[in-house]
This record gives sequence, structure tokens and C-alpha cells, in this order.
Amino acid sequence: MNPFSERRKPLAAIAITAGIVLLMAACGSTRTGTVAQPVSAPATPVPGSADNTAKLIAAVAAYLDAQATAPKKDPGLDEISRRSLRRALAEARAEVAAAKQQQAAERPAASSIGVRPVLTAPSESRTRQDENRISYDKSGGATDVGVTRDSIKLGSINMHGMALANVVTEPVYRGTLATIASINDRGGVLGRRLSQVDCDDGAGEVSRAKVCLKKLVDEDRIFSLITAQDWATASIHDDLHLFGLPYVGSWAYSQTEWQDPFMFPTHMSMIHEAMAGGNWVRHAVHPKTYGLLCLTSPEMQLACTQVQHILDASGSRMVKKVDVAISETSMSAYVLAFRGANPEHIVHYVINPATVIKFMIEAAQQGYYPPKGISGNHLAGEAVGSFIGQWPINRYWVNTTYRLWGADFMATMERYSRSNVGFTHHIVQAGYVGVNMFAEAAREVGPNLTRGRLMAALGNGQVWKTDSDMDQQFSYTPSERRGSYDDQTWSRGDAEGREFMYKYTGTNTTAKPDGSPSGWELADQGVIHTYE
Repeated sequence: MNPFSERRKPLAAIAITAGIVLLMAACGSTRTGTVAQPVSAPATPVPGSADNTAKLIAAVAAYLDAQATAPKKDPGLDEISRRSLRRALAEARAEVAAAKQQQAAERPAASSIGVRPVLTAPSESRTRQDENRISYDKSGGATDVGVTRDSIKLGSINMHGMALANVVTEPVYRGTLATIASINDRGGVLGRRLSQVDCDDGAGEVSRAKVCLKKLVDEDRIFSLITAQDWATASIHDDLHLFGLPYVGSWAYSQTEWQDPFMFPTHMSMIHEAMAGGNWVRHAVHPKTYGLLCLTSPEMQLACTQVQHILDASGSRMVKKVDVAISETSMSAYVLAFRGANPEHIVHYVINPATVIKFMIEAAQQGYYPPKGISGNHLAGEAVGSFIGQWPINRYWVNTTYRLWGADFMATMERYSRSNVGFTHHIVQAGYVGVNMFAEAAREVGPNLTRGRLMAALGNGQVWKTDSDMDQQFSYTPSERRGSYDDQTWSRGDAEGREFMYKYTGTNTTAKPDGSPSGWELADQGVIHTYE
């Protein structure tokens, strides 16, 4: 037997009165209820959530509607009570609507500095803001490791010992420092100045990278990692989780960087780049036969597999696949191998610029080039023309995460890192975006900055959008982080689904004064997607 049904009639008036008290209190009203109270009722604990308030309003409205047509009326509901309940319902609904409008008005405005969130999460309640301010005051501004009242310490692990590090790695490091300087000149992050500690792991050796990371955490006491260039990024996931350390702006050499909740890449993953590039070759080149030039690392082997899936499905036939190590001293034998197989088009997913540059130089020396050209990734840079020369002009295409180059981005490099002029490449762009995105998210968190709150701000569904010159945006929702070739869950409009294809048109690849590219131009069908 339901005891509530047995006691319903004797408690009807009490239920009505308590319902009104709940209804008005749940909406935060300071007014007293105007309903006639035939039986006095004790004050009832009030749930404060919006869901409970909405359910209570709906329940009282349903009760009134039911009583209007019931053959046997509730004796506790006289005409005065009915009118009072209707009035209280209207007031409660109006207060809920006003609260929603106030909440929307209190959301932080989108920033126009570098990277801006175009979708923002609801702002915290005033009570929560007060709690955060108290916490900040008690800590003296030292709200987390690496954070003081006037500073935030960032860290990076760069492979300064890799081949061509002077034109590949050093510009990334200088570019992040330049971006940090530009942010500090604009007041930092709510008065806190950013700084960066860098650690060299040689040629991207995993063991040295892990030692670097431990040093940055234990000795340097950094708050977060920031964009760097390092082969070891796929090997530090466990370390990040162990230390609770975020990595903002990772370069996504590995697909696992997108899958790791502690990492927030500012570059399309290599596997997705290969899918986007493969789709471009399919639609723009239409090769009957093709060859693949692939790095031996597991990640780049997977990338080449995606290209093969796409091109084979289009009717194109692979006639040669060449796998190369990251430290090849000569590419001459591989050039000969492609000459023998004679593909119409070669696709490379090697990621290491030095390897591809060697291939281009030695292809020129042998007088070889496939009739429909070569395309691939990670060769969008200002210095490239001086290396590969005339031979590939109008016959080479590269896909990249950002439009090249952007007035604000290049102005920042020109002002704060003159040595980067002529050496900028698209990972420098990724670092610029990563540092700005970090700053915007930290501002959104507010004075009580912690690692957990930073990661929550970055991953709460916002879309982090660059300016129109660079024309890219990022989101770190579960659908963007997961997915596969057979289950493509990411958005075609965000960075995991959309890139750009550029054609090499001249040996002078240094950007023009207005920040637009020289020696590179957007290819036909230059906006490319990982899936159709």
C-alpha cells in the first residue's frame, strides 16, 4: 500500500502550501507567498538546482490543470488558493527567465587577441566567484604549482639536436617566446606574466624527453607544457597523467595526442592530415598510379595506410611504397626505386623535413620527377624554397593546418623575434596559437588558476578560433578526440576535419610584408577535409 496515497487528502492543503514555499524559494525570490494558507505548514528545505525548480513549476501547473477538470475537487484548493497559485506560478516562471537572461549577460565576452573562444561556457555563480577570490587571497595568489600572484611558469621539451634543427626546431622555440612576450606586453594573464623553461632532449629521444619532463616538474615547477617540437610526444602520456600536467598546443605528431585529455593539440593529427591529403589527391590529381614515401614510425605508417585506403577506393593503383628512417643519409636509392616503378604521382607522409628535402635534391640531381608531381605534409615553411630550388616549382603541394601566414602572427614574429623572419613554418603558427589559447583559457578561469580548472575551460565544448587570416578553429569535445577511418565523429569545420593545400610556386618563400605567402599559393580545391 502506498502511504502517500493513503494520506493524500488530509495533507492536501499542506502539500499546496509547501509547494508554493518551495516554488518561490527555489527561484530565489525574497517575496512571501500570497496564497491563502488554511493550514500552517512548516518551512521545507528547498532544492536549489534549476532542474528541481523546473520540475516543481511543472508539477504545480499539472496539479492545477488536473483540479480544473477533476469530478471531485481537492477540498484544500478553494478559489482564493487557486488564484494565488496561478499568480505564484507566473511569478516563478518570470524569475526563471530573468535568471537565464542574467546568466547569459554575465558570460565573458569573446577576446580578439590571437585566439578567441566563440562559444563560451556559463559563468560561475557569484558564490563560486567569491569562493575563488577567497581561495586566491588565502594562497597569496599561488593557486597551483608554477603560479604566483604575478607569474605563470610554462615548460617545453624541444629536440634541438635533430637534423636541420636551426630551421625547424629553433623557430618554434623562438616563436613561443615571442608570443609570450607579446602577451606580457599586453598585461599578461590578469596581471600574471608568462615565462618559459625549455629542455633539450637531443634528437627527440624518449628517455631524454622523460628526464626533461621530470626536471621541468620537480625542479623547475612548471604549471603546464606549451608547444614544442619533439618526436617523443607520443611517449609521455603516462607521465602527464602521473604529474597531472596539461600540455597546451602539442603538435599532434601522434593521434594519441588528440585522445589524451591532458593534451590540447593545435595541429591536425598526422593520420588526419594523410586523410585530408589523400582526398585532395583523389579529387585534384586523379592519378591512375601512385607511390608512397613513408616514415617507418608506426604513426606515419598508419597515415600512409589512410592514403592507400582513399586512393585505392578511387580506382588508383599503388605501384611502389618506400619506407624510410628518420636519419637517412641519402635518398638516392629511393629515387631510383620510384623511377623504376614510374608512378604518376608520389604522396609522402614522412613529417621530417630533412628527409623530404634530401629526396627533392637527389631527384633533381637524377633529373627525375613523377609526371603528376608530389604532395605531402610538413614542408610549409619560409626557408623551403632555398633548399629545394627550381626543380619542384608548380609540381609540389603541401598540406598544412593554417592558412599562410597571417598579418598579426607575422607582425608578432617581426617585433619580438627578428631571427624568425624567413624561418617561420606552420608549427611556429601552432605554437603561436597554443600560447594565445592558453592565455585566453587562463583568463577565463580567473584569478584562482589551477591545472584542473584550466583543462576544464579548454575542454568544455568551446570552439577556439584564430583570426580570419589563419582561418582555423579547435574544439576538444569527445567527438573531436575520438573516431576512426570507419567511425568519423569529428567536425568537418574544426581542425581535425579541415586543412589547406598549398602549391609551391617559386624559390622565394619568405613571407611578404603584409603577412601573405610568397612562393606558396592556395591550390585548386585548396580547402581540404578528412572526410567528405
